[in-house]
Amino acid sequence: MTKYSENFLESMNAVQVRSKVNEETVALLVFGACENHGDHMPFGSDFIFPIEVAKRIAKKVHNVLVLPAVPYGVSTHHKGFQMTVSLQFDTLVKIMFDILSSLIANNINKILIINGHDGNIGPIESAARSIKDMHTDVIICCLESWWTLIGQLGNELFDVWKGLGHGGEAETSGMLAVCPELVNMDLAPSDVIPDLPSNVRIYWNFDELTSTGATGSPRHATIEKGRKLLETLDKVLISFLREMELNHWKYGINMGPKNNHGQTDQ
Repeated sequence: MTKYSENFLESMNAVQVRSKVNEETVALLVFGACENHGDHMPFGSDFIFPIEVAKRIAKKVHNVLVLPAVPYGVSTHHKGFQMTVSLQFDTLVKIMFDILSSLIANNINKILIINGHDGNIGPIESAARSIKDMHTDVIICCLESWWTLIGQLGNELFDVWKGLGHGGEAETSGMLAVCPELVNMDLAPSDVIPDLPSNVRIYWNFDELTSTGATGSPRHATIEKGRKLLETLDKVLISFLREMELNHWKYGINMGPKNNHGQTDQ
């Protein structure tokens, strides 16, 4: 995996920024975590994988700018495992708020967040809604849970639990596809499918669900499943961005009626 591309802000110089970044730029933000994913997976899986997703999108959609990933998230529920590095909920809200505010100050008002960790979902929404309340013209979009989406769209792809799990079948397959040198399948733990209620959520700590740091079925992961998983995410996100561009980033009652050609009348 090559970390940088011409659309990564961290690798651009000021001349490149002046020539490529403008009011039509779509900023891609990746939020991850640093925590145990089972003995077979790296601690940085939650940002390594979505950064690769962002890079693939940036190669296919014009005027996209990938910001440096935030490698830490709200992982307090994983603190029972060694070397969990966690932010507090309010800390991530403030980080998110400040990043969004910086983008807006630079006249970037179209933002797509790709989140790689479940504990970040609440803080991201909190910050995004606060920013939206202050800046009504800003468009903030978020793929909150790619693993859930893949389980829904690619159900036939996975053998166990729709691919779900922390370091499970889908997540391990994705890492095999983007960074196989960091995955040791010889250390993949046995299946752990937590027995939880279907309709009422329990706010658990992760060591109440598994003793290995992983859930799901990592031993069923393959690089082929990971490649198909990436293709699905590509299609979803690229289709979304192209549709938003076609509609001039309008939505809801502002989008206007469709004409006979299926295009939006402006």
